[in-house]
Amino acid sequence: MAEAATAPRPGKKERTRREIYRIAMESFAERGYDGVTIEDICAGAGIAKATFFLHFKNKAALLLAFNEEITNALADKLSENNSSTAEEQLRFMADVFGEAYHSNAQVMRRLLTEFLEQPASYRMARQANESLIALVANIVRQGQEKGEFRKGFLPELAALSIVATWSALIAFWLENPEIETESSGKAFLDIAMNGLKAA
Repeated sequence: MAEAATAPRPGKKERTRREIYRIAMESFAERGYDGVTIEDICAGAGIAKATFFLHFKNKAALLLAFNEEITNALADKLSENNSSTAEEQLRFMADVFGEAYHSNAQVMRRLLTEFLEQPASYRMARQANESLIALVANIVRQGQEKGEFRKGFLPELAALSIVATWSALIAFWLENPEIETESSGKAFLDIAMNGLKAA
C-alpha cells in the first residue's frame, strides 16, 4: 500500500524565519511595537542579531512575514473548500485579512506606518503582496473558467487591482482608525463585483 503524500517540511532557514516572526508578534502583543527592540526579538528567539538581518531588513519588514502567514493559511483553507464560488472565495479573503489587521490593530498601525515610511516601501510592498496577488489571480482565473467572471481581461491584472485597492484601504485605515476594515473590504468587493451603475 502506497504511503500518503505529505507536505514537505520547511527547511531550517524557513523555520528560523517563522520563529523570529512568532517571537516578534508575541512580544509586540505583550509590550507594544515600540516597546520591543530587535535585540529583544533576538533574545527571545535565541539567535544572533546577524541572523535576524539575514531574514528581515528591519522590524517593519516583519510585515512581509505577516502577509505570508495569512496568505499561506488562506491558500490551504481555500484548497480544502474548492466548492465555493470565486466571489465567495474573494469575500472570504477580504474577511480574513480585515479580521487579522483588526485583531492586531495597534501593532499593525505602527508596523504599517514604519513600513510605508521606508525609502524602498514601494518595492517592499510589491514583495509583500506577490504571493497574495498570485492567489487572487488564480481565483479570478478559475472564476473565468467556470463562467462566473467575464473573460477578456488578464486574471493577473484583476488581482493586481484588487490587492492594490486592499492595500490602499489599509493605508486609509492607518489615517482613519475609526473606519472599520471589515466593512470597507466588503464595500470595495461589492463595487468590484457589481460595478457603480444602478441596476
